[in-house]
Order: sequence, then C-alpha cells, then structure tokens
Amino acid sequence: MFLFVNITLVARHPAAVFENSLDCRRRKVYKICGRYHYTQAAGAVMSRRTGFTLIELLVVIAIIAILMAVLIPAMNNAREQGKRAVCLNNLKGLVMAWIMYTDDNDGRLVRGIAGDDGWVKLLGTLPNELPVEEQLEGIEGGLLFEYAKLAKLYRCPVAGRNEMRTYSCTHSMNGAKFTGSGEVYTKLPEITRPGERMVFLDDYGEDWDACWAVWHSQPTWWNPIPMRHHKGTTLAFAEGHCEAWGWRDQRTIDYGNEPWAISEAGAGIEKNQPGNLDLMKLQKAAWGNLGYDP
Repeated sequence: MFLFVNITLVARHPAAVFENSLDCRRRKVYKICGRYHYTQAAGAVMSRRTGFTLIELLVVIAIIAILMAVLIPAMNNAREQGKRAVCLNNLKGLVMAWIMYTDDNDGRLVRGIAGDDGWVKLLGTLPNELPVEEQLEGIEGGLLFEYAKLAKLYRCPVAGRNEMRTYSCTHSMNGAKFTGSGEVYTKLPEITRPGERMVFLDDYGEDWDACWAVWHSQPTWWNPIPMRHHKGTTLAFAEGHCEAWGWRDQRTIDYGNEPWAISEAGAGIEKNQPGNLDLMKLQKAAWGNLGYDP
C-alpha cells in the first residue's frame, strides 16, 4: 500500500524525483526545442504576412503613380494661385502709392511715363537688357518710390531673377498722347468711373518708357499682350482695387505666345483683331470707352 502511494506521488510529482534524470533533461531539451520550433514557425508566418508579392508591389506603385498624377497638378495650381495673390498684392501697394501721391499733390497724377518726373526713372532701353543695379536705380529714382519703398512691389513673383520691374502704367494716366489714343488725364478728379479705369498692369515690363499702350481708335494691339497667370494678367484700378483677368479669345493667346510679340513698343508688333472681346475689354479699361464701332 505504501509502495503504491509512493509511486502515485512520484507520478504526481515527477520533477521532484526525476529532476536530474536523463529523461527529465531530455524532456527539457524537448520542451526547449519545441518552443524554438514554434517560435520559428510563428516567425515564418509573420514574415509571410509582412512581405510583398510582386503583384502587391506593382499595385502599390500604381496607386502612388495615380495619386501623384492627381496631386502634382493640384499643387502646381495652388502654387500658381499663391504667386498670383502676391502679384495682386504688389499691384495693390503700387496703386495705393499712386493714390497717396495725388493726395500730396493736389490731385495731380504722377507722370505715367518714365522720366525725371515719372513714376519710375527713364533708363533709355528695355530694363531687362541692363544690370540689376541699374534697373533698381530706375525704380528708386522714380517719384512713387517715396510712397512704395520696396523694390519687390514693382515686379511679378514669376518674373525672371534679373527682371526688377514687370509692371507698367497706362498712357491714359498722365502718359503720352499719341495718334489713335484716347483722353489722357492729369488729375484724379478728371477720371470718371475710377473703379473701371486701369492704372497699372503686369506686362513683363517690356517697354522702355514704363508705359503700356493700346489703340483707342481701332481694334488693334500696340504694346505686347500681357500673358501671365493662367493666360491672362493682373491689373490695378484708379480707386485702389486689383483684379486678375484671363484671356478668352484664342487669337489673344496665340498672339501673346508669339516670341516676337514681346518686344519694344512700336517695333512692328501691332495686330488688328476685330471682334476680340479681350482687346475691347482692355481698351475700355485703358481709355474708358471704344473709339470705334465694334
């Protein structure tokens, strides 16, 4: 009976009796090996779950390519909108300086053409043909610089690094009267509907006299067609607000993209385009009306 109980205890407590036995050591090794193999097996399963097959990799690459195709144009568009906003802000600074000048000079407009009494100083040639230092001298020597003392206000942010002035005044705002022009104003009270009358626009600054011209008496372009910011340009008006215009007539876009159209004023770039709504819109903004029957 005692022997039976003892054997029962041994059966119930094998570790206490056979702790140092070969069988126990084998069982420990077996357990260790079992755990090791189990760990390896789990690792193998985990490895299969985290890896990519060739098909999965190709799918991921395709998804990334699609996302880039969607996002990159959106990012470029957002970047362009940001630059256009900066351009409008620069023009806002210029036109406010223009208004402040009239306030300090009994309503008289600053000369719209480059010169000693002009809004910028006359350089004698196209600005971008000169070193940056000389271009800056032309800006700082103008009468508006006292009211707009940041040179960056005179240029569009998408302009080339060596282009210091890309904005021009219009001839109707105390510029030069020429054959085919409309009325040229010298004082602010003379301007009717100032909210519709353009003072400055972004035209690349491709004019030696810093003054942009368009015919009044006929449907004809004179100076280069502004082509900025999604095929259009930015403008500042006499009562202080600014706008961004986009061209709609394909003739405007085609003409504006011609390399020879971007040259000195009067250098054979004039082009007649009857019925061009873009042209008529700019003529009305510059002169207040059309000097011909459309």
